[in-house]
Amino acid sequence: MILAVFSDVHGNVHSLERALKLMEAYRPDMYVFLGDMAGYYYFQNECATLLNGLDGLVSVKGNHDDNFLKNIDKPDVLKAYGARYGMSYSLLFDNISGECLDFLKNMRESVITDDFEAFHGSPRGIDEYVYKETDIDFHVSAPYLFTGHTHHPLVRTSYGFTLINPGSVGQPRDHNKGSFAVVDTAAKKHEHVRYEYDRAPLFAMIEKLNDHKYLAEVLMREEKNV
Repeated sequence: MILAVFSDVHGNVHSLERALKLMEAYRPDMYVFLGDMAGYYYFQNECATLLNGLDGLVSVKGNHDDNFLKNIDKPDVLKAYGARYGMSYSLLFDNISGECLDFLKNMRESVITDDFEAFHGSPRGIDEYVYKETDIDFHVSAPYLFTGHTHHPLVRTSYGFTLINPGSVGQPRDHNKGSFAVVDTAAKKHEHVRYEYDRAPLFAMIEKLNDHKYLAEVLMREEKNV
């Protein structure tokens, strides 16, 4: 089975469009989205439309998706998130489509199959960050464990399974290029794919909204290891 594994889109439709075109070339049997469509950037409605157009998509809920849904009837709380995350929450509240809302509500807490187990943070919780030094003595029955949340690509083999974090499509924090993973479960092979995309429209939108400076700065980071 060929799996296209991706995470942390965060409303960045410009990167998602490019990622999906590249994934298509691998002819995946399944797309595995590890969550966080909400938060940071501004095009969640468009992202939902793209994701709904995929055959064989499974999606797990991210911490930002969870935060948004838990506070969807509390616009003041969503607005307060702006100091840390920018205007994305409030704009999504004001403009969310029915398609996007349904997509967020239908995301799973986890996906567990014979071939892989998928979570946003870790099997221990949606908010846990798993880095190269994190104890990964998780109870995992499948040969692969997929996690997102950190926005950093990672591969670790331990305790009888291979952990793969595909990095981030929408806001990579180790590089200015987007990232996803392709996993061939039958051949037991995996690949991280880094790609460039046109960031200019996103920078223009951040400037137009006079939004949080961090949102532009993180997209310009040079390569670093974490």
